[in-house]
Amino acid sequence: MKKIEINKELELVRKLRVGDASAFELLFEQYSGKLFHFVNKHLDIKEESEEIVQDVFLSLWRHKKDIKSPEAFKSYLYKIALNNIRNYFTKKQVKERHKQLIAQEYFIKNELFADESDYESLIKQVDLLIQRLPAKRREIFLLSRKEGLDIAEIANYLKISESTVKNQISSAIAFLKQEAKKGGLSSTLFLALFYR
Repeated sequence: MKKIEINKELELVRKLRVGDASAFELLFEQYSGKLFHFVNKHLDIKEESEEIVQDVFLSLWRHKKDIKSPEAFKSYLYKIALNNIRNYFTKKQVKERHKQLIAQEYFIKNELFADESDYESLIKQVDLLIQRLPAKRREIFLLSRKEGLDIAEIANYLKISESTVKNQISSAIAFLKQEAKKGGLSSTLFLALFYR
C-alpha cells in the first residue's frame, strides 16, 4: 500500500473512532470484499460468509472506541473476523442442538414419540419459513431474534428508521406464525424456537 493510501486510511480510522459514519462506509468499501474472501475460504458458504462480514463491521462500529492504534486497524479487523468464524462454528453446533432439544421436549410432552428424523424435519420446516421472508425483512428478523440486537441498533446499523424495523419484525412474526399454523406447527413450539 502506498504511503498516501496508508495516511488516508489512518485518517479514516481516526475519524471512525470518533463516530464518523462516512469514514466507516469508506473503510467498509475498502475491506468488505477482502474480508469476504478471507471468511469464505474457511466457510465456503456465500450467504454465511456475507453475514459474518456484516457482523464484523457491526462489531467494529459498536466497539470503534476500542481501536487502540489506527496503524493496527487491519490486524484488528481480521482478528474480529477470526473470532466471528470461531463463534460461527461453535454457535452453529450449539443452536442446532438447542433447537433439537426444544423439538424433542415438545414431542415428549405431547406424547408424540417420533424418531430423530421427525425432529430434523421440524427444524428444517422452521428454517424454510424464515428463508421465505423477503430478504430485507429476513435480515431484520435475524438481527433481532438471532443476534439479539435491539430496534435502535438495527435501525442504526441498516440506516433505516426505528418504525421501519418495528414494522418489519411485526410483519415477519405475523407471516411466520400464520405459515407455521398452516403447516401444523404448534404456536407454543413456534415461540420456543424463535424466542429462546
